[in-house]
Amino acid sequence: MSIHILTKTPDILEQLTQLLAGGQQPFHFYDDLEALILILPKLKKTDKVFYDLQLEPVLMAFDALRFGSKKTNLIAFEQLTEGSKNSNCPKTAKHYFVLSDDLHKSSVRLKQVLHEVDVLTIKKKRARKKLAQKKTAAATSSDNQRATPPITLSRYLTAKSDAMQQLLVRITELVKEPKFIFLTGEDGADFELTAHELNFRTNGDQSPLYIADPMRVEVDEIKRKLCSQDQTAYCYLGLSYELGALTIARLTQYLDHLSVADIQEPRPCFILGHVEDSEAYLEDEVKALLNNFRKLGEVIEIPTMAERKDDVSLIAQSIFTTLRTAHPFLMTRMLSRGAIEYLEGQCTTMSYSSLVRIIRNSMSLTERDTLTENELKSFGDDSPTTSHLIESLADEKYFKSQTGAA
Repeated sequence: MSIHILTKTPDILEQLTQLLAGGQQPFHFYDDLEALILILPKLKKTDKVFYDLQLEPVLMAFDALRFGSKKTNLIAFEQLTEGSKNSNCPKTAKHYFVLSDDLHKSSVRLKQVLHEVDVLTIKKKRARKKLAQKKTAAATSSDNQRATPPITLSRYLTAKSDAMQQLLVRITELVKEPKFIFLTGEDGADFELTAHELNFRTNGDQSPLYIADPMRVEVDEIKRKLCSQDQTAYCYLGLSYELGALTIARLTQYLDHLSVADIQEPRPCFILGHVEDSEAYLEDEVKALLNNFRKLGEVIEIPTMAERKDDVSLIAQSIFTTLRTAHPFLMTRMLSRGAIEYLEGQCTTMSYSSLVRIIRNSMSLTERDTLTENELKSFGDDSPTTSHLIESLADEKYFKSQTGAA
């Protein structure tokens, strides 16, 4: 699993080196098209080819790389200033991202496109419906065995559905005896919100959930910050595919040297998220770390959106209200019943994150007062052009001539 980058721009070479250094995937730069084309047949299905679109007017090599990269994944990219609307993304590009002067934004975009490509290389071992049936059956069986009534209220999670009620029951049980936590779920599940819910039920947020940088986890620093308090404190490490090489080494060393007392009452409690079926593209060191977390901690499964139809309406209304409050310049004032029914009908093919993005895209790009089914269909979350346009329109300065919410 490696990355091969064709560019002739020193600034881009320097920026990508900084962004990719310390990651799980080795990378190589090329300034000659022929040299890259020669190695294409040797690349694996999990390898990636990055193509600098600034070269396209001269080389016109995009289609050649696209056809030559059938066993790999071609990712088009370009360097644009913040707020630029002049994207040169080809219509045939399946994967595309923008580099800008803002290193953080570039890092987020790069991580998103790398994960997007990796996920598409995986053949799902289980169909969603079968997974939903299996979990529903397990929840029903668990219901019959437990006398604990479901919890109806939550702080961070939307939990009207039976599947999420069972998740809250599971979280409440773990609060009594804090452990390392291994969160599993579909790609785009609400991992971080689940971590927040667990922390809240443990200490009432008197010790806020610590969100670590997965690329640079400092175990000793985290212990100093969290272990000085009386309450049980949690640290969310992010998702397994986000972990950098240095982080993996530090966590492995830390877990390997834990005493029995530290395992039974860990301080702090670490939470690690993991996307189901993603192990196909993870390095062996990461897989070993995952096995450590499974053995030392407790596993929590986050229900899929296919099991959460009853939650869709509440999630949609909450997102809609939050976005209108945060961005009063947006034109939409209502979310139609037809739009909610459309989202409920699509829940078997959506994740929590994709539901959020669809509503965000539609609210940002529509000029209508009411968000309808048509807007949700038009502004999905799978278009690179739409994603770039959203980022360009995110700043209020692009809405100077419009009147927003009162």
